[in-house]
Amino acid sequence: MAAFREGNKVIYPRLGICRVSGVVEHTVGTTTVKLYALKPLDHQETTTVLVPVNKAEEVGVRKMIDKTDIPKLLKFLGKDIEVATDHRKRNAKNAERLASGEIYEVADSLKTMSKLSKSKTLSPEEQQTMSRARYLIIKEIAHVTKLSIEEVEAMIDDALAGKKTKTKKLAA
Repeated sequence: MAAFREGNKVIYPRLGICRVSGVVEHTVGTTTVKLYALKPLDHQETTTVLVPVNKAEEVGVRKMIDKTDIPKLLKFLGKDIEVATDHRKRNAKNAERLASGEIYEVADSLKTMSKLSKSKTLSPEEQQTMSRARYLIIKEIAHVTKLSIEEVEAMIDDALAGKKTKTKKLAA
């Protein structure tokens, strides 16, 4: 289990990048629990997420992707995927993937919705899922690589289209 310290940046499922603002203790009855106080970078002034330290991994809190793993992720986005025909099952699976916080699971949702969008109009729920998965991946890669959102969007689009992605910029 990874221990996070104040100032670390982590990924919280569905919210994306958060900064650990500290570890706080809360007592309920006779039980004292240590909690990570997480501040989502996009909502730092208004939101704090408290996650029990001993449950952080279970909840899906994780370290950000390593820069060296990004080419592998982009290659993964370019691989073909089977898309479930039952929209209820597909939506449930996508919700589960996003809730996991695991970057390859989120990428799987993006890949699924992207492929599906080429053959049919996505439902509002599916559009939202695709948009959220895309946003989470782009923000994380942009943050790790210090590339612009636009540069990362182009890399993601190329990867989803099965094009060779230019990863030279990642080496910087």
